[in-house]
Amino acid sequence: MDLKEIVKKLDIVDVISSYIDLERSGNNYRARCPFHPDNNPSLYVSPSKGIWKCFGCGVGGDAVKFVALYENLTYTEALLELAKKYKLPVKLERKKKDENLLNAINLVAEYYHRKLKENPKVIDYLKERGISERTIKKFRLGYSPSSEELLDFLRENQLLSLYEKTGNLLKIDEKHYKDLFAGRLIIPIRDQRGNTVGFGGRTLTEAGPKYINSPETEFFKKREILFGFYEGLGYIKERKRAILVEGYFDVMSMHQEGFQETVAVMGTSFGQEHAKLLSAYVQEVVLLFDGDQAGRRAVRQTAPYLLREGLKVKVLLLPEGEDPDTYVKKFASGLRKSIENAEEIFDSLLKENSKQALEDYLYFCAFVKDKVRQMELLSVLSKKTNLPMAVLKEKIGEHLSRQKKLESSREGQKISYHERVFLYGLYIGLGSDDLLKKVNLSPYAMELAEAIIRGDYHLIPEEIKRQSFYDPQRAFEESLKKLTPDPSVEEDISLEKIRSRKEPVRLRGIRNA
Repeated sequence: MDLKEIVKKLDIVDVISSYIDLERSGNNYRARCPFHPDNNPSLYVSPSKGIWKCFGCGVGGDAVKFVALYENLTYTEALLELAKKYKLPVKLERKKKDENLLNAINLVAEYYHRKLKENPKVIDYLKERGISERTIKKFRLGYSPSSEELLDFLRENQLLSLYEKTGNLLKIDEKHYKDLFAGRLIIPIRDQRGNTVGFGGRTLTEAGPKYINSPETEFFKKREILFGFYEGLGYIKERKRAILVEGYFDVMSMHQEGFQETVAVMGTSFGQEHAKLLSAYVQEVVLLFDGDQAGRRAVRQTAPYLLREGLKVKVLLLPEGEDPDTYVKKFASGLRKSIENAEEIFDSLLKENSKQALEDYLYFCAFVKDKVRQMELLSVLSKKTNLPMAVLKEKIGEHLSRQKKLESSREGQKISYHERVFLYGLYIGLGSDDLLKKVNLSPYAMELAEAIIRGDYHLIPEEIKRQSFYDPQRAFEESLKKLTPDPSVEEDISLEKIRSRKEPVRLRGIRNA
């Protein structure tokens, strides 16, 4: 029996009613949609057509798609589950997974998830943060009580030597290991096929870094994975849009409130591989960032990669002191309107009557893939400012020439370990331009540092941006000391100083709804 025949055999009312309560409405059925906050029944099921659709969030499809979305399965996985449940013969081949390591990671994810259920204090913590049981299940959140308990589980299941290859276990000696995530809330990270490939760990105490991630492996490459992408793929495809935020809880809270197309990077910056992944499914990306200086810097870091892929970029900066996690819980309805009415990045900058907005407009324009579109944007700017097109084209040329100059300087150049760490620290905001007067850098490293200070983040090599440290601030401070000729010189890199840095991007935010 092929796929179409199986779908025809399924009773869509029976399938959906096994998950949610349906009530008759004429020849159809209706219910409150489980995929977004829905006070009034907006999901309708048509038995004659074998389809369902929510007129609130716009999602719909057949019985298989409903199960796929509800259970967070792929379409094929949902189809196989339904065929098994209703005893329908099916000969669909599952993709063979001979990677034993992937299986070990998934088993550990299930172990962590079970341990969360056994720890009321961690569940209470999640409830205090407004995370529902449904979201806990959707993202398979977990908890690691101790290294000893994980080791017992691994040994019982003969997984120790295999799981050690993930880097999630620190080997102390021949008999002793430490779970990298011991005592932390566990956030499984899944690739676009739904395999758990790594973990994020959030501390539940004041000790250590707030978040740590699994080290990169053959399966877990942060530059290729977006958190929440697998969980929201059906919505991303349907809405042709992605909302990009910065944190795990931002994603989970946004999904919980009906914005299931929300994704985030994991402890690293957005890059070209992320943009390529999104461009295969969406036409536009909304950047929903904090309204502080770090959020404005993130716009500058992110937008060029999206524009290079031909995507429409929109920007929403939240009010000071808010992030998507907190804001969506208070103003979901207002946020929905703001997202739907969000302006393109160029329109937003055009309304900012300042020299800096003009420079930012030209900066982003240099990355527009479609040259016809690029000329249209320059034409609009020319009319707005009365600047000749030739002058504006020359400005864009300056951006491109800077890139070529740095690329030519890069050939044969090597930078030291401490220079790499220092540049990474600058890149993520752990310093300011006055540091350049105090450190000894090679000419090439100094060029890169100046590019970071200017906000030309796209010029920074991937090997600088992709570094990973257990404690980035500590690593940055140690390298700063090594690069400072006078050891008595101490630099204040407090959060207050970081936030006071001048940032190049000037974009309008949104008001509280």
